[in-house]
Amino acid sequence: MADDILLKVKEAEDKATETIDNAKIKAREIVDQAKAKADEEYKDIIASAKSKATKILKDAEEAANKDKEPTIEEAKAYSDKIKDQSKEKIDSIVNSLSERIIENGNS
Repeated sequence: MADDILLKVKEAEDKATETIDNAKIKAREIVDQAKAKADEEYKDIIASAKSKATKILKDAEEAANKDKEPTIEEAKAYSDKIKDQSKEKIDSIVNSLSERIIENGNS
């Protein structure tokens, strides 16, 4: 009878050890799955953030290009106006500026 009790205790201990080992394996699998899922979500978040940043930069660049067009057109028109002036007028302006520089430089 004592042998039967000892045998049953031994079987219970073995079953408990097996249950604990299985629980440890299952826990390790759960942790590994959680790490893999967290890594995947991290990569998705980073990819999404990069995509949003790229879109923001593209939108900002398009807005800047749109905003600068009137200024560029105005500068081109002014440049064309200067180019169209007669050579005599340009020479007159250059001479006038030169005289002012010389006069102010001697004071």
